[in-house]
Amino acid sequence: MAKQIQKEIQHGVDSWVSLGNRRPHLSIMLVGDNPASHTYVRRKIKAATAVGICSEIILKPKDVSQEELLDITDHLNKDPRVSGILVQFDSGVTSSGRCHPFCSSFILIHL
Repeated sequence: MAKQIQKEIQHGVDSWVSLGNRRPHLSIMLVGDNPASHTYVRRKIKAATAVGICSEIILKPKDVSQEELLDITDHLNKDPRVSGILVQFDSGVTSSGRCHPFCSSFILIHL
């Protein structure tokens, strides 16, 4: 079943591109160095590649500022080649038990 869905998506992407449209592009911002997060993102890249979607990974340290994350997100939103954005945190929760400030800001920006 999964292979059939993958083939259908790949066909859709190929059809989209053959009509003169830009190939879909996924930008992934990976924050932190958790091995599980890196594995998750590698699998997303592999799945995107399998169906003909271009992708990129933007690596940031876990102590990256909220301002920098918002600036990167704003830049990606304005980039005409970017079709989708995935932000992967090691954890959306800080050591104090509160949501990382970016999580709240990102949600508010996209409501």
